[in-house]
Amino acid sequence: VLKNIALSLLSGLVSGVETERMPTITQRLVSSAKPRAKKYEIACNSLRGFILRVLPSGKKVYYARVRHDGRDTRHRVGMAGEWSFVAARNRAAEILTSVAQDTSRAHPRSPELEQSSAPLLRNFARRYDAGHIEPTLKQSTRRRYRCSIKNHILPRFGQRRLDDIRREEVERWRGDMAGNRNAFTAALLTLSNMYTKALDWGVLPDTFRPPTRGVKKYPTRKRERFLTPEERVRLEEYLEAAGQKTGNQKGRIHWSIIAAIRLLSYTGMRRSEVLGLTWEMVDLTHRVFRLPDSKVGQRNVPFGPVVYDLLVDDLMPRKTGAPWICVSRFGTPVSKRGIGDAWRRSRKQIGLGNMRLHDLRHSAASDALMGGVPLAVVGKVLGHRNPSTTARYAHISDSVVRDAVGILSKRVGQARTKASKRHPRRSRAK
Repeated sequence: VLKNIALSLLSGLVSGVETERMPTITQRLVSSAKPRAKKYEIACNSLRGFILRVLPSGKKVYYARVRHDGRDTRHRVGMAGEWSFVAARNRAAEILTSVAQDTSRAHPRSPELEQSSAPLLRNFARRYDAGHIEPTLKQSTRRRYRCSIKNHILPRFGQRRLDDIRREEVERWRGDMAGNRNAFTAALLTLSNMYTKALDWGVLPDTFRPPTRGVKKYPTRKRERFLTPEERVRLEEYLEAAGQKTGNQKGRIHWSIIAAIRLLSYTGMRRSEVLGLTWEMVDLTHRVFRLPDSKVGQRNVPFGPVVYDLLVDDLMPRKTGAPWICVSRFGTPVSKRGIGDAWRRSRKQIGLGNMRLHDLRHSAASDALMGGVPLAVVGKVLGHRNPSTTARYAHISDSVVRDAVGILSKRVGQARTKASKRHPRRSRAK
């Protein structure tokens, strides 16, 4: 009993979270656990390392806790409610067994590893953040990288030296995250880039082979959803009607949000680019938006007569002292939440299913290709740095070519039919 109390106190001191130890965590205990002013944990004696964390909000999270070299590492299993109790307990047991095997296989170390000066991954992660993430990546990308490092990479390998992690351990990690494939793919790409920088900066020798090399990412399903001509008409009619409503009329959408949706639909720009547009970026003479700092750096986005009329006739008369084109009634740029809420209501009303705002960008690309614009030009308009990104639309481009060939073949066939009627072929003598 005294040993259990000591372990509980030590765990609480290490994690900074109050910990209670129970003989066994059960479904009944999970259901009855009440939130407190501060988060706390309930540790299971029958499965050492299985933990339930209760947050002040009332949410409950399952963890697997591993103690190695005097340090506690928590591996997040999932939310109670999203995971059944039995599934969470089994998953925690798998993680605890897997990590224990990794730890045992890391010892004893070879003489080369004993003499290695490679840093612990958690220490290198700080240098990686300061030397790569912060100065070179965009804000949204920085957030993804840091999330992968904090939630997945450090809990798994943070206490290991960079040159002490083996490929089979990364493969096992891949299997353990089979239930969260997108998160694993993002974490694998981040870890792989960490090793690339470690080699570039001389932290690891040039002969070192990163353990991430050869580990396969989980395949991701690219969503392809385009507006049909009929859906475009319905969308325009709905936006027009919503913009004419006043006051608290049901279905009213603020003019700035309508303008943002239309710019997304007409130009193929990214949501962040449209919401960040200022009047200084507008070149009406050359009909182009000059973006100083988009996701891919500085780029120009040309626009046609429809966007020109939208800017001159609808938006310029609404100009205020604020610099943004799509400005809310509070004098701030339209927020992601504001346009997101309006879009979800709109798509429900006009029957667009689960179509995302980002799919308007895909639709613009689709319309351009269906109009005969070359794939390379579409990629430039969309701001794709890598041609392979635009290649996802290749089947649309191919369909345009097939249609053109079909029209040509039809006309050639008609010409041959007319010619054969005028000059019937004589039958050859047998």
